Amino acid sequence: MRSLERHRDVGAYALGVLDEADAFRFEDHLMECPRCATQVTEFGPATRQLMLYRQATPRPVHPMARPGPRLLDRLLGEVAARRRSGRRRVLYAVAAVAA
Repeated sequence: MRSLERHRDVGAYALGVLDEADAFRFEDHLMECPRCATQVTEFGPATRQLMLYRQATPRPVHPMARPGPRLLDRLLGEVAARRRSGRRRVLYAVAAVAA
């Protein structure tokens, strides 16, 4: 890895996408380069946000996957439960206003 390439690898190192050999070489460079050390720490919040997004995002589903046989029943059950809770809220609001 040439000297200029080491400076460009800051983002890749912070995100953890460098292979093991390149990461090792970059860590050696990092000990001698305060500019890169500062940039790695600046990437910290962005790295954390991307990891949180990755954990919160569902795993990709194959585009040709077919829904299971009980999917419709589950979806209809969820819609019915939401409507019931919405009706209860309206009834409670009407009762509160009447009181």
